[in-house]
Amino acid sequence: MENTVWKVLKILQSHKGKGKPITAQALARKLRLPERQLRRLISELVTKEKILIASRVRKPYGFYLITELDELKECLAQYYSRLKKLKERAESLYKAGLKKFAKDIQDEFKFG
Repeated sequence: MENTVWKVLKILQSHKGKGKPITAQALARKLRLPERQLRRLISELVTKEKILIASRVRKPYGFYLITELDELKECLAQYYSRLKKLKERAESLYKAGLKKFAKDIQDEFKFG
């Protein structure tokens, strides 16, 4: 798998900047990997190797190497938006669970 991580990066070298992304599907197909595994490899490149890789959720869709500060800011804004929505969802689920299961979950999960 280690070698595959670097294959991902090698392909991404041809996809620099938000104007030249490659879709997860196309990248997975090139590497002959399931998309889920590809996403784990990209996550590893970002978290362990500190490679600046972004993904676009607007056209043109896909992964690309970040080359400009505005690309980094756009990517981070997207992640922070997702985190905010996830936090809201988790808090709502927690509150609904408290009503149904009371103390059983109160000490285990705390948000705030």
